[in-house]
Amino acid sequence: MARRPRDLVRYLDMRPGWRAFIDPFILNIWNNPERLAFHMHRITGVITAFFIFFHIISTSAPARSGWEAWLEEVANLDGITPISILFYIAMGAVLFHGLNGVRLLLVEALALGIGRPEKPKPPYIAPSLRGFQRRLIHIVFALWIILWIALGYVLFLT
Repeated sequence: MARRPRDLVRYLDMRPGWRAFIDPFILNIWNNPERLAFHMHRITGVITAFFIFFHIISTSAPARSGWEAWLEEVANLDGITPISILFYIAMGAVLFHGLNGVRLLLVEALALGIGRPEKPKPPYIAPSLRGFQRRLIHIVFALWIILWIALGYVLFLT
């Protein structure tokens, strides 16, 4: 049976598309840590790229002005400021992106936790959502939170 143009437009409107990149909660991620890690890896990659770009710009200006200007700039970083909060958020993104990247290397390059292919059964649950890969994702999230809290302690309380 052929689809009418109106049905096709309605179908295309129901797809998340680019909205899922901006708002990943459109997709069902609550019992799917693999999907959550996928979206967070994309978002933290963008944050990391912006951080590297602005970090190079902000550190090159005082460095060109001389050693004294550089030391004065570093002395201004003391305490909790909007810049230090943005730095903390960026470091959280770098931590997650790095940890999840290591997980992806273990899974995709070394084939850890892939297992044997299975014949799909009606309530299809991907093999990657069970067993070793799911534990790896949970380990990545736990390590990320622990390291990010430790970084906050070092950055703001010492």
